Amino acid sequence: MRPSLQKPCNNAFAPKRICSALQTVAESTERKKHVIIYGVAEKESEALSTLVEDILEEIDEKPVVGDCCRVGLKNADSIRPIKFTLSSQDLEYQVLRKAKRLCIKDGYQKVYPSPDRTV
Repeated sequence: MRPSLQKPCNNAFAPKRICSALQTVAESTERKKHVIIYGVAEKESEALSTLVEDILEEIDEKPVVGDCCRVGLKNADSIRPIKFTLSSQDLEYQVLRKAKRLCIKDGYQKVYPSPDRTV
């Protein structure tokens, strides 16, 4: 037998590596419930959850919207996207599937939802 096959593989199942792998999987699963909406103008006092719900109603979706926030640094030259959470991946898929309907709605031609691809 080869000497490398006789050595135990302790590093592969180290507790820190297992915890790290589980945490990575949990984060990616949670991220799959996030949607980012681009092109929504910012206002001084805005209720993001009602704004997101109004946008989703335009595409005939009425899911429960979780955490809502603007992403990025506030800049006068650009519009920050809105990131929000849905309760399941299925709802996220439905919203993204119907997203192209927004381009034919008045006032929503430049608004587009997309999946959260942050790392």
